[in-house]
Amino acid sequence: MDLLDLLWNASQESRLGEVRQQLDRMQTDGDLANWNVRDVAAENVELKLRLSLLVRLLVSKGVITAEEYAGLIAETRSIE
Repeated sequence: MDLLDLLWNASQESRLGEVRQQLDRMQTDGDLANWNVRDVAAENVELKLRLSLLVRLLVSKGVITAEEYAGLIAETRSIE
């Protein structure tokens, strides 16, 4: 892993922490109570579709291998 990878990972970890804090605040403030569950579910499906297309594109372009992606997912799940 080179310096750029380390900086990218640190940046992403920091951003994930910020997003988690924002979500915690939203849940605490009750902002999520007004969300329509169907809208959230539809958006979730759309995001999953876009993510799968993006991963397929990255793999097809040789930017990342399927094994590397799977490893990153496994790594992330072990952190949670």
